[in-house]
Amino acid sequence: MRAKDSVSQTSSQISSSQNTPSNQVDRGATQYPVAGAGESKSLFENPQQNGTSPLPGVNPQVQGDSATPPVPAVGEQPIEPISPDIAARAQQAETFPIPKEFQAKLISNVKPLKQEKVIALTFDDGPWPHSTPEVLDILKKNDIKATFFWIGQNLKTYPQIAQQVVAAGHAIGNHTWHHWFHRMNESTAAHEIEDTANLIYKTTGVKTSVFRPPGGVLNNGVADYAKKENYVTVMWSVDSIDYRPLTSQQIINNVMRRVKPGGIVLMHDGGGNRSSTVKALPQIIAQLKKQGYSFASVPELLEMNDKQHSEILAKTQSTQSSDSPVTSAVTKP
Repeated sequence: MRAKDSVSQTSSQISSSQNTPSNQVDRGATQYPVAGAGESKSLFENPQQNGTSPLPGVNPQVQGDSATPPVPAVGEQPIEPISPDIAARAQQAETFPIPKEFQAKLISNVKPLKQEKVIALTFDDGPWPHSTPEVLDILKKNDIKATFFWIGQNLKTYPQIAQQVVAAGHAIGNHTWHHWFHRMNESTAAHEIEDTANLIYKTTGVKTSVFRPPGGVLNNGVADYAKKENYVTVMWSVDSIDYRPLTSQQIINNVMRRVKPGGIVLMHDGGGNRSSTVKALPQIIAQLKKQGYSFASVPELLEMNDKQHSEILAKTQSTQSSDSPVTSAVTKP
């Protein structure tokens, strides 16, 4: 059950007693359906493979709230009532309906069937002071809609920044409450996702079925719960590696050498000092535009692929129908 089903019933249906998750992560490969493929994909045993590296300030061996990036001591901001502008956008966008073919699936990129050069920019670990508003300004100047994956604890601390993101029309994804890497039982995994989903809804009115596992870890229980609840698990095909202390030029190079149509770019607006990312972003956008790329949020990217698939399927069925012999041509008034 997600926030879209019932915000009030979550706490009663999920055990309120959270068992402390084990620090041991099961490294054995598991099976997960991959969207657009006819067979399951074997998951990597180590999250550093396939371009998934742990994020800075997130120690999978640390339990409790310290497992997330430190939050500046500015005090929690009260959650203000949802503005009419935000409420209107939330009603438009589940809030972000996911095509059935992608529900409970894992994706790292989408292949546009019409060979369109479109790419999705994604930002993890927010909302965050300074860097998130700066990213929003850059995206607004370039008329780009992106996808932001929020950590519940950060959302609780910075609800007003979150409301700015939604008011600007960007898509929102669930990035769990604590950003834990270690293994969790189902009850704890449920709290990680549902508590975040409920706060996203309470703060912004957004209901989302888009999920990204912290650090790209897929075998610690939280991705299994997301799959069970029909979330689309969004990985990435382009890793900016901006969670490491890189220069803006290094971040630009990391993105530009890996971009392909239908790609999903991983960047971070939260969890630490993201000044290099903020500095790199305008140049990344400019270079992508120069190469003929347009931009979409992850839900838009999935919807584009789904529509194109439907168009081709309909065309194929129409051709097959016209080529087939007529077996019954009785016309009734």
